[in-house]
Amino acid sequence: MNKAITLLTAITGIAIAFPAFADADDVRIDEHAIQRDIDAIAKDDAALQKDRATLREDRAAKAQDKANGDSTKQAVDSTRIGAVLTAISEKKAERKVDREKLEHDEKELHEDQADAENAK
Repeated sequence: MNKAITLLTAITGIAIAFPAFADADDVRIDEHAIQRDIDAIAKDDAALQKDRATLREDRAAKAQDKANGDSTKQAVDSTRIGAVLTAISEKKAERKVDREKLEHDEKELHEDQADAENAK
């Protein structure tokens, strides 16, 4: 009988303590996810800056070709400009998704922090 009570007490103690460990792990996981989101957004921003610089260069080249009356080069420049604009649009969409993931992960972190506090 005493062994059963001791075993039951030990199992109950573990069951009570387990959510606190799980909540602490959830908080760490959320913090890592947030950092990954921040890094992804920074990468998106850097890529956008590079594409915008390329776009300025391509537009300047097109203006120069127009001034020189070279319609063939203008057409090539227009194609490059279109490709860069498409890339910029895609990167903006990626950044938007990364920002939404960041918002979601921040919400999860706050919920898990509250759960961890309540488990204490």
